[in-house]
This record gives sequence, C-alpha cells and structure tokens, in this order.
Amino acid sequence: MNSGALCATSGEEMDTSEYRDLFLAEAREYLQGLNIALLQLESDPANKEVLQEMFRAAHSLKGMSATMGYQLLANLTHQMENVLDFLRQDSLRANRDVANILFESLDLLELLLGRLDEPAACLEQVDKVVGKLRAACDGSVEDAGLLGSAADGGALLLDEFEKEMLRAGCAGGERARHLEVVLDASCLLKSVRAYMVFKLLEKFGHIVKAVPGTQELEEEQFEDRFQLVILTQTADETIRAELLQIAEVADVLVRDLPEMVAPSAGLEPLKVRKVELVSETAISQGEVNGERRNIRHAAEKTIRVETDKLDKLINLVGELVVNRTRVVELGRIDVAAELVSAVEQLDRITTDLLSAVMKLRMVPIKQVFDRFPRMVRDLSQEKGKKINLEIRGEETELDRSIVNQIGDPLVHLLRNSVDHGIEPPGVRVQSGKPEEGTIILEARHEGSYVLIRVSDDGRGISAGEMLKKAVEKGLLSSAEAQRISEEEALRLIFRNGFSTAEQVTDISGRGVGMDAVKTVIESMNGSVEIKTSPGEGSRFYVRLPLTLAIIKALLVEVAGEIYAIPIESIRENLYVAPQDIKTIRGEKVINVRSEVLPLIYLGEMLGMQTDSSEEILSVVVVEAADRKTGLVVDVLLGQQEIVIKSLSRAVEGIRGVAGATVLGNGRVALILDVSSLI
Repeated sequence: MNSGALCATSGEEMDTSEYRDLFLAEAREYLQGLNIALLQLESDPANKEVLQEMFRAAHSLKGMSATMGYQLLANLTHQMENVLDFLRQDSLRANRDVANILFESLDLLELLLGRLDEPAACLEQVDKVVGKLRAACDGSVEDAGLLGSAADGGALLLDEFEKEMLRAGCAGGERARHLEVVLDASCLLKSVRAYMVFKLLEKFGHIVKAVPGTQELEEEQFEDRFQLVILTQTADETIRAELLQIAEVADVLVRDLPEMVAPSAGLEPLKVRKVELVSETAISQGEVNGERRNIRHAAEKTIRVETDKLDKLINLVGELVVNRTRVVELGRIDVAAELVSAVEQLDRITTDLLSAVMKLRMVPIKQVFDRFPRMVRDLSQEKGKKINLEIRGEETELDRSIVNQIGDPLVHLLRNSVDHGIEPPGVRVQSGKPEEGTIILEARHEGSYVLIRVSDDGRGISAGEMLKKAVEKGLLSSAEAQRISEEEALRLIFRNGFSTAEQVTDISGRGVGMDAVKTVIESMNGSVEIKTSPGEGSRFYVRLPLTLAIIKALLVEVAGEIYAIPIESIRENLYVAPQDIKTIRGEKVINVRSEVLPLIYLGEMLGMQTDSSEEILSVVVVEAADRKTGLVVDVLLGQQEIVIKSLSRAVEGIRGVAGATVLGNGRVALILDVSSLI
C-alpha cells in the first residue's frame, strides 16, 4: 500500500539524501500554498477551482513524500487528499469544522517537516489527526465512486492517485479486483487474521486500498468484515481458495470494479522515470492528468541557489566595487585618453554587474505576508472577533536578509491590532461600525526605502490612557507625564515593559512585543512610527532600506579618520557659523527652519581629540526613530557605494559602530550606527 509506488523505479534503489533540502523547500511552498487556498475556500466554499488546486497540491506533496521515503508524511497527506476529494464531489461541506481539521493537518505536516529524522515522535499526533480526517468523511459520502456500502464494512472511495495506479497496473497486464473478506463472528484475534490476509495477498499482487484502513484493522476497529482493492494476475478462484485456508476466515467475495474506475480500453500505461530532481517528477508537478498547473505558480521559471553560493558571489562583486573605486581614482591622476576610456567602461560594467547581483538578493515580501492570513484567522477565531485582513503590495521586493528578519516584528504589530485594536463585534455595532473589523497590511517602495503599513479601523489609541498606564507601571513620574507631548506619549508603546492590556494572554500583555519590534527594525537601519485616531483606528509605519549588503554612504573625516554614514539616515548637510549655535540647558543646539536640533560633536562622542576652532562647522543632519540630530564633523568627503563588512566578535557591539568597509585606497572605514549614536 505504498502511495509512492508509481514514483519508484523497479530494481533500483535511489539515494534521496542529496535531494532533502530541495524536498523541504518545495514541500514548504506547497504547505504555504495550501494554507492560502484553504483560507480562500473557507470564505468561498463553492470555489471548485481552489479545491482542485488544493487537491493537486496535496497529491503532489504525497507523491514527493513517498518518493523520498517519508511514509508518515505521505500517509497524512493521503488522508487530507481523501477529504479534499470528498469536498470536490460535494459529499462533504467546507464548513468551519472541516477547515479547522485541515488547518490542523497542515500544522502537523509543518511539524513533521521539521522532524524528518524522528518521525516516531509525532506518531501519536498523526494518528489523532488521521482519525479526525477519517471522521470528517465518515457517513458523508453519496458519490458513485464508492465501492461497497456502510453495511459491507464501510464506504471505500478511490482517489485519483489510486485510480491511476489501477489504470497503470491494468495497462501493464494486471487485473483490478475488489475483495470483501468476512471473518467468523466468534473470531477473537481479528487484527491477526487481517494481517495474515495482507501477507498472503502480497504474494499475488499489490494492495491498492483497504477499508477500514490499516490502523483501524490493527486496532480491531471494525465488525466482522473488511474490503480490499488489489492488482493481480492470479485467478479469482485461486485467491479465494487460498484466503479461505486462513483460520477464522468465513467467506471471501471477489468482484469486478465499477466501470468508473475500471481501466479504459487502449489506455497508455503511466510512464515512470527515475527521479533526477524531486521538482521534476510527474507526481510533484501534477502530470498524472496531463496538466502542469499547481499551487506553486510558474515554478519552472525559477532556480534554487544555496545562500552560501550567493553570498560568495556578492562578496566578490563587493571586492570588485572596491577596486573599481580605486581604479577610477588612479584614472583621474593619469589623464591618458585610453586609460580614461577604459576606466569609464569598467565603471559602467561594474555598476551594471552590481545592479544585477543586488537583484539576485531581492525577493518579494509576499513570502512573509503569506503567513499572516492564517495567523489572523486563528487569532480572530480565538478572540471571538470578526476580522478581514487585506494585503496589498505583496510583490514589493526587499533584500533577502531583511525579509528574513521582518517576519517577527510584523507578527507583533498584527497581534497588537487583533488584540488591542479591533473591538468585539457587539462593541463595533454599538459604535456604528460594521461588526467585521479590517486590518490592512501594505508594502510599497518609497525612494530608497520600503514602507510597510499595518493599519486597523479599531478603537485607536488614547495618548491620555498611555500616559496613565506609564505612570502606573513606574515608567514615568507624574511630573514627566504632564510635560510629555502627545507624539511622545504614543511612542511609549515601544518602551520595554509597557502594555495597556488588562491581563496577560498568550497573544499580548507582557510589554515585550512592541519593544522587540522597535529593536529589530532599528537594527536594520529602519524606523517605525505610529499614528492614531481614537475611535477610528491606528496606523504603524515601518521604513526599511532596500538592502543591507552594498549601500550608499556619506564619507566624513573626523580627527584624521574616515567614517561612513548610511545615506538612509541622512536628511541634509549644513555649514553652520559659530554665532548660529545656541545653548539650551547646557546643550548646544541649532535652529533649522524653526526646528531646534541638538548638536553632537562626533569626535568627542567617539573619544577622539579634535580641534575646537571657531571656523565654520560641517554638520550632517541625521534622523533615527523620529529623532533628528546634527553631527559635527571635520570634513565632508562625498558619497560612495560601500560594501558592508561585519566586525569580528572581539569588537562587535561597540556603541555607534554598525560595521566596516574597505575604501578604494585600501583603508578601512567604520560605518556609523546612527540610531545608537543619537
């Protein structure tokens, strides 16, 4: 009863270990697609196209799992496939209970993928979920594709994969037979007799299907009979006579299959080929029915590359960028026409190559956004709320390293909207709102940044309530609370330990989530801000740089050393006369278009000796987390593309330093971390 029988090659053993990573990647894509499709099906149960896509995906995942030898995965997916087939044939309704069982199955499949080397640890959970899947189908079938009846020991439904096995076997010269085995009413060891029947039939052919399933047979969860579908070349009389030799087997009925599952005349046998890549097997692409469509769109247009190889390529291009800068500088010294032309061409080629390589790092934010419909659905169901999640701009591309890190902050922001933002249906109706709340998750490009917005139409945030909670928790004194602005009060939500929740739940209330959001986003040279309208809703804006590998930076000189400031943190450069500098509460400030900015002498902050001359000061206005500051430097050297190099553990974690870069002349320059400086 191997569901992957069609994917194996006779007489050959295949080492699948080298395909493990590829299998995991493709399997997780299928699971993500199934989650999204199941959400669509739950909102539109009559959507046959979504059902068909889900069936194909489950079918492909089953075939892949069986090919790789992960039988527990294949068995669980097979039971899911049965439920989906019942749904396709309108023998089962896609209500919330069925959706919950399928979602539980998808969660368990994800768990199994993470524990491929220890499947036995999940055996009990698989048995439990398989039981639920079977129960979902039990007594709900009215389809003509059933073999037998409830009176015969349970309805036996052949799915498309099993029908295809029968057709392929018959095309190869075997016969498809339907057996009903009846045991003595006084039989005490029914599971043993069933085992003996299975062992004997394996000599005559291949068992395609059993009802009840093997687990129920082993646990003796059946009356006095069970059904089998087999492929064999042995005569019916021989099979029946041999089975009747087994003690306590009272009768054996051997029948033909209904016409709808019998092999068509002249049908070509299903072609089997050795698997060279799991993604190219007929099963994994859904080619059993001559189709290539599946839930993973346009998979053939992509190629998987190990991240280590990609990182090596980017490092080499980074070195090329450094040397390009050096060659360009040398070209300015030697003005020979041919050298100038060669340098200009090198500059163009390197720039184009850099652009192409950076695009390799860019991935759609969709792969993160796709997780959230399921999460919001589960949370809203748990909290008794009705919430519609709208996702926009999911094709917006970001650096792979940023996409890998942005998931957790967005989880916290969405949980905050579900738990604190959206009101219960009754409260919303009393407020004149529709009972279903709306959360919008949107991404779009904004200059050299990507802007991600998380907004809701919930209760909004009261600045007064924020201040009251902050004083209660000891984060602010009463005097400080009176002096704080409304904008500063809203930013208290990002303070460690702050929460407006009345009680701690598994979703929120501990006061660590929003602080983690701010910390992670700022570690990526990004920023987060909040806007709110009490009674109307809240909006969180997350700004992130497009990439963290090769960036544009302003080079400055301080006390003879060169530093790089990321362009994303810079708002403008100024030259300030000494008389324009004022002192407020002992701190030096400047006035820029009616905005008071504090001044930081970068040399002093970095512990370096600098001249305090009265000459015109070079000031770089930087911004991080809604705070603006003027950094005083000695010389502004100009912009340059730099390759970010991480620091060794001996010096990492130094305040104000984010990394280092190698300049065109071979010198090392430190990259400043503006958020920690100001």
